[in-house]
This record gives sequence, C-alpha cells and structure tokens, in this order.
Amino acid sequence: MRSQKISSRIKNRLIFLIIIFSCFSSSIYLISYALKDKISYFYSPSEIKELEIDSTQTVRVGGLLKKGSLKIENNIWFFDVVDENDNSVSVVFDKTLPNLVRENKGIIVEGKIMNNILNAKNVLAKHDENYMPQSAIDKMKDKGVWRGE
Repeated sequence: MRSQKISSRIKNRLIFLIIIFSCFSSSIYLISYALKDKISYFYSPSEIKELEIDSTQTVRVGGLLKKGSLKIENNIWFFDVVDENDNSVSVVFDKTLPNLVRENKGIIVEGKIMNNILNAKNVLAKHDENYMPQSAIDKMKDKGVWRGE
C-alpha cells in the first residue's frame, strides 16, 4: 500500500515536470519565431552579395568604411562599406554622419538596397574601448596627463 502511494506521488511529479517543460519549450519556440526578423543582426558585404534581398526589406550591413570612398555632394554622403574579403557595398546617406565615422573604422549601416546601392536611413559608428569624450581629453591635456595622439 505504501509503495503504491509513493509511486503515485512520483508519477504526479513527473507529469507536472513534463507539463512545465513542454510549456517552457513552447514559449521559447513561439518567442524566437515571433522575433526572427526583429533580432538586431547585421550582414557583411560578402553575405549581402549572396543573399536575394527584396527592395522593401530593411537590412543592416556592417564592416569598415573603405579608405578613400567617403565623399559628399549636395549634402548627400557616398561611401563604401568593405569586409575582410574585400567585398563592398555602396552606400548613400542624406543626413549628417556621426562624428565617430572615420575611414578604416567600424560602421553599421541600416537601410534598403535598390540597384545594388544601400539607401541608408541610419548610420552607426563603432568605436573602440579607448573612446573618450573630447571634454575629458581636453581636461587631461590641461593637467598634462594625456598620452593619446
């Protein structure tokens, strides 16, 4: 009699754990399915060349700003984003570029690709871990402790 009572408790706990596990697994699947296109991810120029991207789809492209490609004409910026395989994506941007944008520095560009040119809506400049605001640099120079460029 006692062994039947113990086995029924174990059985009930096991059923409870299976239900909890299935609910948890289902919720993880549904959340990841709902967010599959919303997760922030960027493609390299090499990946962009391989993908078939619709002109209505917004994409992010990340890489380095190609040296010598940064130009401005009529308040419109033109530049190329290049990756380690020397593949590049041409970019057109009609707003003001962030101050941290420099040639051979990291950049992420978000927009739509039309006729093999990315029409950017957002440009994000990446900085290294040594970035410091100009006001802090000026204070350090005044104190004579600045060791930068």
